[in-house]
Amino acid sequence: MTEEPVTITPAEETHAPLPVDETAEYTKRITRTLIAVGAGCIAGIICFLTEQATATSGAGKSFIFPILVMIASIIIQKHIFMLIRIDTTKLEKKDWFYQGFITFAFWYVTWTILLSETTIST
Repeated sequence: MTEEPVTITPAEETHAPLPVDETAEYTKRITRTLIAVGAGCIAGIICFLTEQATATSGAGKSFIFPILVMIASIIIQKHIFMLIRIDTTKLEKKDWFYQGFITFAFWYVTWTILLSETTIST
């Protein structure tokens, strides 16, 4: 049995990762969260105002329009991110799920609070 010589490959050069400005990333995450909160609150207010308008006009109540308002507020966030120069290509599916969930939660809570008559009329 003959031994074959072991070829030694030169070690690959690994480059150090680029430094990440943690405060800038943190600021971007907070900004994205605040945009989702604002979009959800605005969507809840829009749904409340349109609910009042349809109730006084005698039109039938439909749950499709409020859902569309909430979905539109999620979609509009991407355009807001582009306006304030947040790179949307770096956002993953989990980031968009987070944006959608925060928007949904604040939309639902805002709309529910506005619809409850006990907190409005005192």
